Amino acid sequence: MKYDVLVIGNGIAGGIAALLLAKSGRRVLVTTKGESFEESNTAQAQGGIVFRGENDHWTLLFKDIMEASNYSSWEKSARWVCKLGPYLVEKILIKELGIPFDRSCDGKWELFQEGAHSRRRILHVKDYTGKVIQEAINQRLKKEPKIEVKNNFFALELITSNQLPEVSWRYRRNSCLGSYFLDKKSNVITPVFADYTILATGGLNQIYKHASGGKWCTGDGFAMAKRAGCSLINMEFIQFHPTILYKPGSASTLLISEAVRGEGAELVDADGKPFMKKYHPLGSLAPRDIVARAIFQEMEKKGLPCVYLDLYRKMQPQKIRETFPYIYQEALKQGIDITREPIPVVPGAHFACGGVRIDTRSRTDIERLYAIGEVACSGVHGANRLASVSLLDGLTFAYLATKDILAQKTASPRLPTRLPCVPPAGEAPPESLLSDLTHEIQEIMWKKVGLLRNGKELRKATQELLKLRCRISQLFETFGVSQPLKELENLVEVSLMVAKAAFDNPFSLGTHYRSDQPV
Repeated sequence: MKYDVLVIGNGIAGGIAALLLAKSGRRVLVTTKGESFEESNTAQAQGGIVFRGENDHWTLLFKDIMEASNYSSWEKSARWVCKLGPYLVEKILIKELGIPFDRSCDGKWELFQEGAHSRRRILHVKDYTGKVIQEAINQRLKKEPKIEVKNNFFALELITSNQLPEVSWRYRRNSCLGSYFLDKKSNVITPVFADYTILATGGLNQIYKHASGGKWCTGDGFAMAKRAGCSLINMEFIQFHPTILYKPGSASTLLISEAVRGEGAELVDADGKPFMKKYHPLGSLAPRDIVARAIFQEMEKKGLPCVYLDLYRKMQPQKIRETFPYIYQEALKQGIDITREPIPVVPGAHFACGGVRIDTRSRTDIERLYAIGEVACSGVHGANRLASVSLLDGLTFAYLATKDILAQKTASPRLPTRLPCVPPAGEAPPESLLSDLTHEIQEIMWKKVGLLRNGKELRKATQELLKLRCRISQLFETFGVSQPLKELENLVEVSLMVAKAAFDNPFSLGTHYRSDQPV
């Protein structure tokens, strides 16, 4: 199979890139490993997307991004997002896709306030904004004649010129020719070629015990890019969302949106006493890294399994149900009525601020390979992401990638006559074995490479993860290639990247906190 552009991932970044390319006449394949196109990080986004507030200006958003990141964001990329992003929200999401963002009675946009923002500027659809955006993108993808969509199509490895058996290919600059996929319906591994490939595979937060998002966030794009020869940067900067619903005995992934705190909810201890003012003058609306660490420290000091988010004393029950219907319904399913009791919460891994290094045109180190969305590191987020900027970042760099691809004048690359031998598809190992190994990785990362880090524990984590990687590698000889086993391999590879980056950086910054940093 050969296409003009291969897009791996269908969230806001991959989906918008595909639509823009198809609109310009390119033939595009969009793939997802999920059963459906609803399994994406975008669909999980509750809070919303940054737009323009009253008396707002791009320089104010830029200032907020820089301050939230401890001035570690790449200014050039941040300016692109601040200047271009809100324009694209209006042009693409509002005018072209018709996303029905909430309006007040007078017809004006109803904007949320979120932590570390100096203005109310967050567009939303109740508390399920991402779900609505994803549905609109999916509908358009399926209608576009230039786009072919494939679900249950799992990307295994990128096909690059440096890895080809023909030695003559290796003397050129490393170039991406497409990717190998495991077609889960036929259990056959097949190559897909393309003039250009876009990685839009989402995040890696399933390397941790407590995490937001879906089980699909196994870091596949990070691991594939690393194996192909891409540079990855800022991998130590993992943003932990302060408030994931805590349910004893349950691996809850329900994120309690930052907008809940923006609307007045306050973090309290088991006795109902607020504690955030001890850590930051903004209290419960402090930047995410500070709030997450503060919660973790309160739990450690007092031996608590969680802290609480007090919304029911701050907002009337009907208003809660109207403003946060998704959170209300999902919490109720787990036996928690947020209109009548405080919400038990713990921090959880949420967003990778680092990833595949890209420039301001979304280009990676490898020719003809682009990366956008969470898998990419544009530098916008630096050491700590400002709330609700992730969707804006994905939208902006999807646009910049398509602009660059459409501007290319180079001819299609010659396809190789021979490809590397790939192992055959097999059957997945027993579920109990996969579960045990996954749990081991997640426990190591949570305890030794989590919110509070030190060199001794990071060294131990690396040693333990290397042993696990050897065990997982041996399983391929017994069982062959399957999605669950490949995801497990990706989990351990990405965990090693994060642990090594955290060990190599002895200085605390943003989401990366070293208790043993040099004085």
